[in-house]
Amino acid sequence: MPQPPKAPPELLSICSTWADDLGRLTAREDKIAYFKKMLPALLLNQPLISSILKKISREAAYPYPSRGTLFDNELLLYLDKRRRFSLRMYLHGKGEYTPIHDHSSWGVLGNASGKMKVIKYRREDDGLKEGYARLKEKERITFHSGQTDTTFPLDDGIHQVGNPTDKTLIVINVYGTPLRRLYINQFDAENSRVVKLFPSRLKKKMLATETLKAMKSGI
Repeated sequence: MPQPPKAPPELLSICSTWADDLGRLTAREDKIAYFKKMLPALLLNQPLISSILKKISREAAYPYPSRGTLFDNELLLYLDKRRRFSLRMYLHGKGEYTPIHDHSSWGVLGNASGKMKVIKYRREDDGLKEGYARLKEKERITFHSGQTDTTFPLDDGIHQVGNPTDKTLIVINVYGTPLRRLYINQFDAENSRVVKLFPSRLKKKMLATETLKAMKSGI
C-alpha cells in the first residue's frame, strides 16, 4: 500500500516542535500567545512557502487537496496526530474574500504575502430563529506580511478574510482543537441569513445517506 504524502521535512520539524511545546500548555490564552509568537517566522520563510507552492502548481499529492477543508482555496498543510492543532494555507486571487463565517475553534491567522484584510462582525440576534442571523460590522483591519490576527469559536469569531489588492495573497493559519461540531456557519449579512457549511467529503456522505433513505422509503 502506498504511503500517504508527507509534508516537507522542514515543515514537519517546525510542526513537531510546536506539538511538543503545545503539550505543555493548557490555557487557551497561552496557546494563542504561543502561536502569535511562533507563526511569524513561518510566514516569512519564503523558501519553504515557495517549495509548498511548487508542489501545488505541479499537482503533487501534498498538500492534501480536499482532506478536512471547507473552502475551495484551502489546503491542509499539517494535522497534529492528537488533533491539538492544524496548519492550513489559503490562496486568495485578486479581490477574493471568504464568505462571512464563524469557527469551531480558536485560531491564529497569518499573512505570508501581500495585504490581508479582516472584517469582523458582531451577531445581534439570539440565534434561535433557524436560518436567520443579524450581523453588524465591528472593524476592518489590514495586515501585512508576517503579521497575525486572532479568532475565536462560534459567535466570538465571525469574520471575513480576503485580498483587497490585485496580487495573490497567501494566508497561513493555525487552528486549535475544534468543538464537537461538524460544520461552520456561513452568513449573508445583507439578507440576514445563515446556513451550515459542511466539509465537502462529509456533505457527500450525508447526501448519499439521505438518498439511500429516500430510495428505501420509495420517495
